[in-house]
Amino acid sequence: MNRFRPIVLAAVLMFLTGAAYGNPVTYTVGTKLSRISFTMEHQGFIQVLGTLKLAPGSFTFDQQDWSKSAVMLSMPTKTLDMGDATWNQQIRGDDNWTNLFKYPSITFRSTRLEKTDDAHGTLYGDLTLAGVTRQVEFPLQLNKLGANAVNSKPSVGFSATTTIKRSEFGLNAYEDLVGDDIHVQIQVEAFMGADDDAH
Repeated sequence: MNRFRPIVLAAVLMFLTGAAYGNPVTYTVGTKLSRISFTMEHQGFIQVLGTLKLAPGSFTFDQQDWSKSAVMLSMPTKTLDMGDATWNQQIRGDDNWTNLFKYPSITFRSTRLEKTDDAHGTLYGDLTLAGVTRQVEFPLQLNKLGANAVNSKPSVGFSATTTIKRSEFGLNAYEDLVGDDIHVQIQVEAFMGADDDAH
């Protein structure tokens, strides 16, 4: 009977993968690889880079009708990393950034997703940062939809970008040193089923 097991597993995988190409499908965010990165100007010398991790979560995506998709992402503020332990400590100990760290998460909730072509669209939604909510839009790219070669799960990958002004969220400290524009890049790899790497 064991000889039939690979056939059964292959059939199930084909069914699940096929389901991912029609009707809204729920995907689990892969927290190990998915990241939010951002850059902002430092005294005009360089663009400094920071990152945030995504909290465990899920979203729905319909490849045939993108308007039926819905996204809710949460980024714990404690995962904010500027790439240097000393700088991370300084930011967290600075009263000027109290409004950022007194809230446990930065969140994004989509309001609609408009499809431009098979691989591109625009994601609209509400971004809540430092307790302030503003409407934002993300040009979105669908990178790939198919079976994941690592975990054998039907998977999807997206990239999105936008630019926000930190002053619009009440984060206007050190305007003489740090630029107001924050350039945001989102990389999300998600799959059907549980995230075994979630913490």
